[in-house]
Amino acid sequence: MTDLALKIEEWKKEYKEVIKITSDEEVAYLKKPTVAIVEEFKRLKEEDVYTAMSYLFKECVLEKKEYEDEFILSASKSLLEKIPEATDSTINKEAGLDGMKKSAALVRHFFNVDPYALVIDEFYKLVAEALWLQEYKNKQLEATLSEIIVKTFANNSF
Repeated sequence: MTDLALKIEEWKKEYKEVIKITSDEEVAYLKKPTVAIVEEFKRLKEEDVYTAMSYLFKECVLEKKEYEDEFILSASKSLLEKIPEATDSTINKEAGLDGMKKSAALVRHFFNVDPYALVIDEFYKLVAEALWLQEYKNKQLEATLSEIIVKTFANNSF
């Protein structure tokens, strides 16, 4: 096994998934960004797209070497295409405000993990599970309250 193949296997153990992005002249291996990286990327993007794309690449690239600016932008764009959107994962779909923060709070509450340290795919998976758990708990509470109300008023004759 080559040195590169051994490196890739080590990265896969650490990051679960390694994304290979190539151009005619360059190759880069990247990890998927954490929630914190995506949040910072979004913040930077509001100010300057180029800075945001460079930030994303530098935070996710696994081999720290010099890359051409054009390749960095292209690789960042490819990486963004592999990041799922939180279309069904937000808590307040109507307002859309602080959806990531609210989702992170649910993950932290139900699973006792730092949601901002999770890889984005894992974060969205846990958000979906947390939303299901919350709905399940609500249905249990509703059934319990219904039973209490029935028992309370069934014994009274009017």
